[in-house]
Amino acid sequence: MQRTQIDGVPVFTAAGPERTTAALVFGVGLRDETFATIEVTHLVEHLAMAALPRTHLRCNAVTDVDSTAFFATGRPAAVRAFLEGVCRALADLPTERMAAEAGVLQAEGCGTGSSTVSALWAARYGLTGPGLTVSAGPGPEHLTEATVRAHAARWFVRGNAALWCHGPLPGGLRLPLPDGPRPVRRVPVPRPQDGPVWTRTDAPGVGLLLATDRPADVALAVGVDVLEDRLRERARHTRGLSYAVDSLPLDLAADRREVAVVVDARSGRDAEVAGLLWQTFAELCADGPTPEEVTHAVAGLAAELDEEDADGVELADAAYCAAVGLPSRSAAATLAAWRATTPAQVTAALRRAEPTAVLAVPDTAEWDGPDPRVVRRPLCGTLPTLPAGTLFRPPLHRRLLDPAARVTLVVSDEGLAHRDADGDVHGIPWSRVEALVPTDDGAGVSVVSRDLCCVLVHPGLYGRRAVAAVTARVPAAVQLARPAGAEPELAAV
Repeated sequence: MQRTQIDGVPVFTAAGPERTTAALVFGVGLRDETFATIEVTHLVEHLAMAALPRTHLRCNAVTDVDSTAFFATGRPAAVRAFLEGVCRALADLPTERMAAEAGVLQAEGCGTGSSTVSALWAARYGLTGPGLTVSAGPGPEHLTEATVRAHAARWFVRGNAALWCHGPLPGGLRLPLPDGPRPVRRVPVPRPQDGPVWTRTDAPGVGLLLATDRPADVALAVGVDVLEDRLRERARHTRGLSYAVDSLPLDLAADRREVAVVVDARSGRDAEVAGLLWQTFAELCADGPTPEEVTHAVAGLAAELDEEDADGVELADAAYCAAVGLPSRSAAATLAAWRATTPAQVTAALRRAEPTAVLAVPDTAEWDGPDPRVVRRPLCGTLPTLPAGTLFRPPLHRRLLDPAARVTLVVSDEGLAHRDADGDVHGIPWSRVEALVPTDDGAGVSVVSRDLCCVLVHPGLYGRRAVAAVTARVPAAVQLARPAGAEPELAAV
């Protein structure tokens, strides 16, 4: 692998096939948005691709939680035209296509993150950072041209980019990106946690989230690999409860890594799988892995790095790290670090991570938790009882006829509280309101909390005074306008 620069952008190259595969990577993704601007990075990506001429070149783009990449495979001249076209488009986005591309995003259906990993991130960070992937947001139709252009001007710049190329580097390649340094990324603040917790989510799988503040925590990586292997043996091969066990690391900073372990389950057996996941993790924390398990994990990594596309994977990793500002380690160095890791080091790493553990189980599972010392923590902000304040309720006849209307709203100077039809009380301090989203008919609002609560306040339920009381207390900066051209609909009654 060779490193060079083109127009100030780091470029990583390696010899390969006659056809060139290249990707232009930017250190921006879903974690860099807000609830109000969810999908803005994805929309920038779509607009840039829409500006390119029609081609038979194999090319595409992808927006992930922490990066965005434009990639192509073909003859060097065609790949060069693609990369240069992307750069020119990012410098002057065709925003006249915003409405059409917003519709494409809605059709693509990638805005909502109902995966177990997204639910785990949200359990840790609420509606900030990677936790935003749990929500579809208000929708791309709420994004304005000014918001889109400002996002592109901040993040899609040469100081926040890197290029990797496997095969011939196109001759004369230029990368005419806008000037600009790498923006300072906000590292989200996790919810306070004194020890392992478990929670219920609406995601379909069982998952465990662990955190470490040690850069390149190889011992934890080995420990997670052993955990996965034990779970496959127990949950799939021995008991037939599960098909797949996967893990996903996410580096929020050089000293903050989140590792999610996700296990699917047979219908109706989520609680059993959740108990097995926690039991296996707790055993590893207590007793550690065997030397044979660590050796098996290292052999698995060696086999993975020996795949045919290993060079391409290493190039992609180097460019990703350069784009997002993380230290990079070669495949050989990574393998050497794994080989030097001892079972005692793995045990110590797992024990350090145990107090950060978040265990998630679907809310359909009948389960009381894995262990008395593992506290249940609700996914969103809840209260034991309704606080004092101005009370709003639907009309009596609606409450008598419709169980779903047996709800209560309380508005006070401190915040909003809502008792739902199941009797659970959700509290939203005004300081934690992330957005006020107008309803489709324009008459009411949905109050979205940074702590994942969402409360509908509509005159059809609580009367106009309730809507006025809420909007008067929420700063105008977080009150979203209805999309331009939106037609009012009939209010729900």
